[in-house]
Amino acid sequence: MSASSTQDSAEAVAKVMAARRSVRSFSEVIPARGDVERIIAAGLAGPYAAAMSSGGGLDRRFSVLTPASVALGAAARAIQAHAQKALGVPGTPAPLRARLEPVAEGRILGVGTAPYYVVVAERQGLVAPQALAHALENMWLMATALGCGMHLVSVTTMMGDDPAFCKALGLPVGEYALNGCAIGVPAQSPETRTPLDAAGVTTWLD
Repeated sequence: MSASSTQDSAEAVAKVMAARRSVRSFSEVIPARGDVERIIAAGLAGPYAAAMSSGGGLDRRFSVLTPASVALGAAARAIQAHAQKALGVPGTPAPLRARLEPVAEGRILGVGTAPYYVVVAERQGLVAPQALAHALENMWLMATALGCGMHLVSVTTMMGDDPAFCKALGLPVGEYALNGCAIGVPAQSPETRTPLDAAGVTTWLD
C-alpha cells in the first residue's frame, strides 16, 4: 500500500471516529437491511474472547429485534420485570436505582424506540464482556460510516441469566455474555464536536 493510500485510509477512519455520536432519538426512516448486515459483519470482525484460550471455539451471535416482532415484546417485558426485581433489592445504590426506575416503568430507551434493537451474545468467558465491547465499537463505527445512528442499550448486559429474555432470543440461559444496541437513522444531525487534543493528555516516557 502506498504512503498516500495509507494516509487516505487513516483520514477516512479518523473522520468516522470524529463523527460518531450516541443517538437517542431516531427518525421514522428504516435503515436498509443490507446496511444492518454490514454493521453486524463489522461486529463479527471484532476480536473474540475465545481466541485467547486454547482450543476455544469462536461463538458470537446476533439477534435483530424490530418493534413489530413478537420477540421484542417478550424481551421488553423481561427487561422491565428484571428492573422491577432489582429495585426491590434493599441497598440498591442510588445511581443504579435512577437508571432502573424508567426501565421498570417500561420506558426502555432503544427497545422499541428505534427501528432495530440488536443483541450481541458471546460464549461466557473471562474476557467476554471486553470482547463484546470491541464488537460494538466496530458496529458503532460502521453505523456512523453508513449514516446510521446508534446507542448502547446497557441494560442488556444484565439479561444473560434471565430465562424469559433468553427464551425470546432462543439462547440458552447463563451461557452467553450479552450486550446490545439500538440502530436507526438519527432524527436530527448530531452537533459538530470540537476535535480533542491528544497531545495535551499524552506523556511520552523514556
